Amino acid sequence: MIAPYSWIKDYVKTDLAPEELMKYLLVTGTGVEGFTRQGEGIENVVVGRIARIEKHPDADKLVICQVDVGGGTIQIVTGASNINEGDLVPVALEGAALPNGMKIKKGKLRGVESFGMLCSGEELKLTEADYEGAGVYGILILKGDLTLGTDIKTVLGMDEVIFEFETEANRPDMLSIIGIAREVAASIDAPLSLPEIKLNENSESIEDYVKVTVENPEYCPRYMARAVKNIKMGPSPAWMQKRLKATGVRPISNIVDITNFVMLEMGQPMHAFDASDIGGKHIIVRTAKQGETIVTLDDKERKLSERNLLICDADHAIGIAGIMGGQNSEIKETTKTVIFESAMFTYGNIRQSSRELGMSTDASMRFSKGVDAVGAKMAVERACALVEELGAGEIVGGEIDILNMDLTPTTVEVSAEKVNGLLGTHISIDNMTKYLNRLYIETANDGKNLKSVIPSFRSMDMSQGADIAEEVARMFGYDNIEERMMIGEVVRGQMPQGEKYNDRLKSLLIGSGFFEAFTFSFSSNAEMDKLNLDKDDARYDMVKILNPLGEEFSRLRTTMVPDMLKSLGRNINMKEKDVRLFEAARTFAPKSGDALPEERPAVCLGVAGEQEDFYTLKGVIENIAEVFGTNVRLIPGGSSFFHPGRKAEIMVKNTVIGEMGEIHPDVRDNFDIDARVYVAQVYLDALYDAADDFRVYKPLPKYPAAERDLALIVKDEITAGNLLECIQTSGGKFLESVKLFDVYKGKPLTADQKSMAFSMLFRAPDRTLTDEEVSAAVQSIMDKTKKDFGAEIRQ
Repeated sequence: MIAPYSWIKDYVKTDLAPEELMKYLLVTGTGVEGFTRQGEGIENVVVGRIARIEKHPDADKLVICQVDVGGGTIQIVTGASNINEGDLVPVALEGAALPNGMKIKKGKLRGVESFGMLCSGEELKLTEADYEGAGVYGILILKGDLTLGTDIKTVLGMDEVIFEFETEANRPDMLSIIGIAREVAASIDAPLSLPEIKLNENSESIEDYVKVTVENPEYCPRYMARAVKNIKMGPSPAWMQKRLKATGVRPISNIVDITNFVMLEMGQPMHAFDASDIGGKHIIVRTAKQGETIVTLDDKERKLSERNLLICDADHAIGIAGIMGGQNSEIKETTKTVIFESAMFTYGNIRQSSRELGMSTDASMRFSKGVDAVGAKMAVERACALVEELGAGEIVGGEIDILNMDLTPTTVEVSAEKVNGLLGTHISIDNMTKYLNRLYIETANDGKNLKSVIPSFRSMDMSQGADIAEEVARMFGYDNIEERMMIGEVVRGQMPQGEKYNDRLKSLLIGSGFFEAFTFSFSSNAEMDKLNLDKDDARYDMVKILNPLGEEFSRLRTTMVPDMLKSLGRNINMKEKDVRLFEAARTFAPKSGDALPEERPAVCLGVAGEQEDFYTLKGVIENIAEVFGTNVRLIPGGSSFFHPGRKAEIMVKNTVIGEMGEIHPDVRDNFDIDARVYVAQVYLDALYDAADDFRVYKPLPKYPAAERDLALIVKDEITAGNLLECIQTSGGKFLESVKLFDVYKGKPLTADQKSMAFSMLFRAPDRTLTDEEVSAAVQSIMDKTKKDFGAEIRQ
């Protein structure tokens, strides 16, 4: 934010040099980056009047001018052709300095002495925007009734000291001259004098001039309008133009300049509409219709989306809310009645629209950081008061104020003990109260506790005791806080168990040939649509982000599968033959009311390639379970985005902790993947809860094992996992291990049958097992599988 020192002094009386003021501001933590002096490099250039012009006796293109510079007349030889006797011009006297580094000395031109130089706008580094006529080739001709000998920097309004302030995201109040003046007043402990606003309204009612309807109050919590009639269009006064130019704003006309002046002064963007261009005398605040367009003041046609908030009349859009007005309602020389708009638009919507439309304006920048709803009323009244002060119009009685928010200020209570505890200080509660009141935070105390009423212009960044402590600290002075050694108990650091498990998991996956992927936690309903889920699927119920970067990032994801598929697709499309990826992150499930969403840690695995299939992923899942000291079972089931015959749910201790399978071909097509891909997602909290870090180490066996194979014929729907579990529980204490090694379908089996062959290992720790003992164990297995699954021995 650029702030002329003279404008700050309009509200804070101070004679401090700019260097001294900077010290005060820096000590109190105000983000001042520095200051510059306008017109640096211009020295000893004054206003002069050309009293007489004569031809040079020895040069056709030179003339001799007698120039009155207030303290006398000097002779200057020049080659300029655009000057006349009586013209007021900038005169560089002997010893003058110009911005281009030129030093002026007396000299002779073709034998005639010259004691200075007449200056052009270019030589003074001026543009047409700085001064009318500065862009003309030749000498700059000054306008108005000027005192001869006056420093040209004063005439051009280039005698300002300009401060530049850093505006932090949580301090939108510093985007105004008054906001900066408050900080200056608090820093130097001086009174603040704000402009007095008095309105002389006529007996008419604004209701006869315009009606306002707000269709989207969630994007426009407050909308105010006032009317001014009998407008007298013209230029704004010199003092206002000087203020605007010093802040980099080009003066246009009195009405437009007033809105810009109020925006800079109070931080409240405003807009002025020509009332005759408002169709139906009705202002409607609504979002755009799909495909709607508007031609803005910069003469560009803007194609709008349903997310863009508009200011409309009964027929069409007349402005993009908080960003720029429409060309069809701009202030013109013929304007007779003006409707002033002063509103609060939510910063999230304005930021999103500004980015989407590629439009960055002074107004959008302020709305994107947040404006003060209370300030909207002050701003529109200040604008009307300036109209009356400038004699530019007649104020119509009344105002329209559509308010859809609570303006009750926040009250924060905190004990002085807590503030001192946070700061490590011994500041008295009375001094704390004084510091806060200096910052216009109305505060009282009962001897122990501070009670602060947060002003509306600080509501964005103050809501708790720590915020009060911060304000006390900066007014007390950070360099006044005593340095102390840190107090605390030295303990041995230890990584949380969850982090240890995460490291163990990642090490296993990386060792298994996987690469870690990182994606955003943001998603959208469009991503869920690609999974071909039913609309009533719980994963569609995603947490909505208040200020999203865009529609594609407007929700918090409930599953990581879409992001894994996009990552796999990018790698496959880049001709990677074998891809193994994993991502360990979180999913988010909404809770009722205002409760924060449930965050569940999860790992998502994805594989693709000629050597990869369902069993590759199954093996990795089993390895993960083994590393965490547990077992997994795969049971039929899984989401609809998996291939119906190649998917499973993952269970640990009768709890489903995830799912896996081959992605359905239709879903692959939605993600532009032309290859088979396999994905698994496991919830880590459930896996870690089932983890068992207890390990029992046994000596190597001393006695040989007895191996038996068993082929069982069962119905096709019986899973290998169920049979394995049955064999393990019925095999007795000597069953050391069991593995599936063959699955067969075909003749002589019927269509609804299959054969599964298992290899079993039996061993006793203290002796060699007899055939009878092994046969008895096998018979027990056969009896149990027949009873539970109707299994028959395949001969």
